[in-house]
Amino acid sequence: MRNIATLGFLVLLCGCVGAPTPAPVGEPLAPGVGLILPDKPVFAAGIEVNQLVQARFQERHQMFQSFIESGTNRFSIVMSVPSGPRIMKINWFEGSVSAQKEPIAPDALSPRRMLADLLLVYAPADVLRAALKGAGLEEDVKGTRKIVKDGASVIVVTRPSGDVWNGRSALVNYAFDYELNIQSQRVTP
Repeated sequence: MRNIATLGFLVLLCGCVGAPTPAPVGEPLAPGVGLILPDKPVFAAGIEVNQLVQARFQERHQMFQSFIESGTNRFSIVMSVPSGPRIMKINWFEGSVSAQKEPIAPDALSPRRMLADLLLVYAPADVLRAALKGAGLEEDVKGTRKIVKDGASVIVVTRPSGDVWNGRSALVNYAFDYELNIQSQRVTP
């Protein structure tokens, strides 16, 4: 029953980002704001990270875990229910994004949406600025990023100021009323 509730929540979370508003080309982040995924992965090679993600969409709360791995011109993420079955694996290679969805994965679960959220949190600032459409990026030295449209923050991201792949991060999307709290830990060799 818990797995069904988790999948239902993921469907709602993915559905919330597809609100029927005029969207720019790319993944919609807020009304009139989008993100165009770069042609190839932007993360450095050698990243291996385990994550526990607490997600909130409106009044619904859920958790999932993921394993992220990055190499030269490739990036993959495997999402699963905590201590449960795999939901989806996303592969991002130069020129393409593909996903292997398990039978339990909701149809509305978007690999590009997941990658867009990861870019908001982890991409270098110059890459994120180039990918954003319809909004600007403000960033401070403490690790806070704001996606700003017409003077208002539509998305706020907090992340560690040192190694962004190790520690707590959070993404709050005010426009689509969802939040991700992410605990990341690098895999040690």
